[in-house]
Amino acid sequence: MWLIVLSGIIAFIPALIANSLAVICGGGTPMDLGKEIGGKRVLGDGKTWRGFIGGGSLGGVMGLLINQAGGFYSGYLLLPFALSFGSMFGDLLGSLIKRRMGWDRGANVPILDQYDFVIGAFLIALLIYRPWTMETYFKDHGLVTLIALLVIVPALHRGVNMIGYKMKLKKEPW
Repeated sequence: MWLIVLSGIIAFIPALIANSLAVICGGGTPMDLGKEIGGKRVLGDGKTWRGFIGGGSLGGVMGLLINQAGGFYSGYLLLPFALSFGSMFGDLLGSLIKRRMGWDRGANVPILDQYDFVIGAFLIALLIYRPWTMETYFKDHGLVTLIALLVIVPALHRGVNMIGYKMKLKKEPW
């Protein structure tokens, strides 16, 4: 059973690393082009096209490499990109919610910050690769994998953000 859980966590790596890779690739033109709604930025300066495309693409490529090592995606060649870009879309939705609620860029919003990208990755994977996603995360032992992911994500999120902060890639350690 632990091997199944570990396999599911490894298969989710494209979603887990996309946002970190977006920080490294980021900069440049904000996705919202500086536009505001009701006097509040739509997404903010932290969400750029370079970061979105770079993070999503590199996360997908990392998934392809992982697949070569262990065959985690059962013939679904583009699944790592669905997980990776789904993660990026979830993060965008989280930023949109933060801006609408009046929270500034970098504001610490527990739960939303840790799970927006996870929800996005699962939604896109369910839409495009429903059988694989259901089998891997929502049925039988897959449910244990999902619970394990939900438990470890906050610690991973915090640790990666601390590293980014110490490397001066992020302004806040959360």
